[in-house]
Amino acid sequence: MRHALLLLLSLFLAVAAPLRAGAVERVTTAIVFAIDVSGSVNAARYALQREGVAGVFADPDIADALGGGLAVAVMEWSDGQSVVVPWIILRRESEARALAERIRATPRVEGYSTAMSLALLRAADLLAACPCDPASRVIDVSGDGPNNGPMSTTLARDQVVARGIRINGLPIVTPAEPDLALWYRNNLVGGQGSFLEIAQGYRDFARAMRRKFLNEVAAAPLPPRPRADPAQAAARP
Repeated sequence: MRHALLLLLSLFLAVAAPLRAGAVERVTTAIVFAIDVSGSVNAARYALQREGVAGVFADPDIADALGGGLAVAVMEWSDGQSVVVPWIILRRESEARALAERIRATPRVEGYSTAMSLALLRAADLLAACPCDPASRVIDVSGDGPNNGPMSTTLARDQVVARGIRINGLPIVTPAEPDLALWYRNNLVGGQGSFLEIAQGYRDFARAMRRKFLNEVAAAPLPPRPRADPAQAAARP
């Protein structure tokens, strides 16, 4: 009898072990930060983008977004796509601060063109591979120009949205691309609850990124931001 019980116990453990190994963590949100590193993004502009993303996780207010768990990956894109920070699950402020330093220390991936449509598809696959069980899945796209890749942005957007993923956009409006926000609105953002947060030049990126992130993870949206003076926006780098 004892031998039979031991045999049953060993069989149970053999079955349970793979289940535990394949278990995923439940989180409130899984988010891919998809950052434009195309040829128009010079070293100074890249530094402002990188610091803007890192600053989100160094912010003391980040603790409010971690209660249910937050899964984060960072991908840089241009001609191709490179996952510079693989999936990490944050539950404590110390973990978020460590991620901020990791982002700051990450070397840039060089690129030339703005293949946004391919970046969307890669980010969607990255979300599908997240070792987590999220209540919400988000792709956070930022950049300073429209897609010039080999595939229609709207086609890629619709395929991604059909997978239950929300795409939010952060266009960096510059004198070279004064209508970029409208292009993002018409071609990029999609999915239930998706929205746009506009950066009026690169120096406005950190503010826009922080606000967009808080909207993405907060229970209630932030109040509308006053409309910027177009003349002032055009003068910003």
